[in-house]
Amino acid sequence: MELRPQFDAFLRDIRPSERNKEEWKRGSSTLRTRLLADPDLSPIITTTFLQGSVRRSTAVRPTGGKRSDVDVVIVTTIDHNVETPAVAMTRFEPFLNQHYAGKWVKQDRSFGIEMSYVDLDLVVTALPVEPNIREALSAIYRSKAVETDESIEEAANWVVNKSWRPTQPFETATKLEEDTASKWRQDPLMLPDRQIRDWGPTHPLAQIQWAASKNQRCNGHFVNVVRSIKWWRHEHIDQLPKYPKGYPLEHMIGYVLPDGIACVAEGVVKAFEGIRDTFRPFADAGTVPNLPDHGVPSHNVLKRLSVDDFKAFHAQVTKAADLARRALNETDKDASGALWQELLGKCFPLPSPGGGDRDRGFGQPSAPATPRQSDRFA
Repeated sequence: MELRPQFDAFLRDIRPSERNKEEWKRGSSTLRTRLLADPDLSPIITTTFLQGSVRRSTAVRPTGGKRSDVDVVIVTTIDHNVETPAVAMTRFEPFLNQHYAGKWVKQDRSFGIEMSYVDLDLVVTALPVEPNIREALSAIYRSKAVETDESIEEAANWVVNKSWRPTQPFETATKLEEDTASKWRQDPLMLPDRQIRDWGPTHPLAQIQWAASKNQRCNGHFVNVVRSIKWWRHEHIDQLPKYPKGYPLEHMIGYVLPDGIACVAEGVVKAFEGIRDTFRPFADAGTVPNLPDHGVPSHNVLKRLSVDDFKAFHAQVTKAADLARRALNETDKDASGALWQELLGKCFPLPSPGGGDRDRGFGQPSAPATPRQSDRFA
């Protein structure tokens, strides 16, 4: 059974709480404001924006004492053909020492900032150097569509378009199409990588747009299918390898999930079965599939996944697919609930008496309706 009321309760429980949202919005907003006010950095900053699972609405609530985490991307005018990654990242160290002394660490492609209530990842990027391309991209990256801190779930009409605006209460959302005139998709940002001492392309905006479009094509269920399977991974961590997780796992789900799913339960089943069936030949052959990144197709999202981890993951997904299918096909609500709970953990509530799926549509009335007498509108 689909058990929609139980899935609704389950998803409310595993989503980031309102406090989590307030924490990452407060932490990221403070960081972005400080960056744009810094006298040394602000002249080279075109804009800042949020990326990652909180922006794509695929994050689950932190567990085990962990904090909320959010990625903040800085789009700069640094000339990546002239300035090395090490030099570019060094530019930001005085700022970090001033505002986050003792709380930041330098990573290969970003800075990690640990606050008492949130973890921030500061990602430095550079626009392409060609003047005409840079001008067109600057207009896109400075738009409200990019700079908003609303997630794609909070702004269901979100799209990369300079005319997009957050919807005000009681205001009808304007349906816009993705901007194609600026050709923003074909010009990724450049990311400094200290490990390889070079810059490489990155396109987080394309990942956000792909997730938003996929969520719309899945009737708003895609992000909740991802959350559900991330929670499955959390509940079965002892049986699963360390990888894939995070974005690679989300990418795999999006790759196999068909459009048009009618509910989260259906999506969970089809995602597990899709991963099982699509990637079985690779697991059998002892190889890892190549999944092109939505923003930079030359990047393989699963590049760092080992064969052993992939095979172990596929074996556990195969078991999960069987369990999920049994839960969906089960016609007894109590038995179905027990199976869903076995798959997704104790956060999935069991149906109460009469608390399973409701019949769809309207039943045939047993007698003609009798008008109710009232003088309310007399």
